[in-house]
Amino acid sequence: MAQVTPYKVKAVGLVSPQGDLKLIVQATLKPLGAKDLLIKVEAVSVNPADHMILQRARSNALSEENPTIVGFDASGVVVKVGADCKLFKVGDQVFYAGSNLRSGSHQNYQIVDERIVGKKPKKLSHTEAAAIPLVALTAYEGLVEEMRITDTGKQQKINKNILIVGGAGGVGSMTIQIAKKVLGLTVIATASREESKRFCIEMGADYVINHNQALADELKKINIDGLDYIYNCVVMGQNYFNQFTSLIKPFGHILGIVGFDELLDLKPLFYKRAKITAEFMFTRSMFNLEPEKQNQILNRISDLYEKGILISTLQTSKQFTIENLKYMLKQSESGKSIGKMVLYDVQEFFGEKSDQLKSPKNTSCFSFF
Repeated sequence: MAQVTPYKVKAVGLVSPQGDLKLIVQATLKPLGAKDLLIKVEAVSVNPADHMILQRARSNALSEENPTIVGFDASGVVVKVGADCKLFKVGDQVFYAGSNLRSGSHQNYQIVDERIVGKKPKKLSHTEAAAIPLVALTAYEGLVEEMRITDTGKQQKINKNILIVGGAGGVGSMTIQIAKKVLGLTVIATASREESKRFCIEMGADYVINHNQALADELKKINIDGLDYIYNCVVMGQNYFNQFTSLIKPFGHILGIVGFDELLDLKPLFYKRAKITAEFMFTRSMFNLEPEKQNQILNRISDLYEKGILISTLQTSKQFTIENLKYMLKQSESGKSIGKMVLYDVQEFFGEKSDQLKSPKNTSCFSFF
């Protein structure tokens, strides 16, 4: 019979539908699965999905025994491995985006399947590394797996272009880099504010156009009349979709990562034999379909950082506190944040010396799953 680990888990999460984020002190961890790692979390980043999940959780039967702990991106150190783990050992520094079927990274220790974990780039701090996994997996899977743009393993140049809508966000800024610096595409990003435009150029975009204007008119200004690929990082509404179907070339590919807010007429794509697909980076872990590919992708991304081909998209970093977490969730919800936001010193916050741990008003206990 597997032994229970001695580690105590402390987290930040929701325990009441009407309540607010609070400190939670958990019972002893349950045994690791055969391919699980127990990771000491050092830094986490905040994503728009965090706010969305917290809002959905308020309609659930939350309690001190059944909390919601969000957080996906994390960087940390392996402290225990499952019986069948072969990819990592105790002491390895790792980064990962986790699974939406397990509790999140806003805790001091987290259990994660090793097959969706990558080796942290050695040249990056945990703070820098925590900004990477979710957006890198979303960008790479969308470009290479969905759009089937070949990654040859070396920098290349191909005579095709891509429009990245929402280029200054977390996923958009990573997609710009991979599309330009790794896959060799001509990159057109969209942004509407001056600071967003500058950030897109810094990430490697060849051109930046305003997504609040007619896209066809904006593209004409840079002498582009058709698009090979469209990577959409915002909600796929009818207005954007109508523009996309007009601009996409025959055999082109439109991809969305957020979802569709209404029924869309796909007939305009029929004669062009153009494709429209979705990218959702949690699909592999949800359905246990080749999850090890995410380990391979993260290791590829790690190597690209080690070689200096990719640069950090980290724009805001603060110590892990409940107030700073709330601030970043609000910024992420606004849709105006640029790049990534990271919370560091996770272990310090959850340490026994933390005043927040000593306040009975801020603590509750429950069993970890």
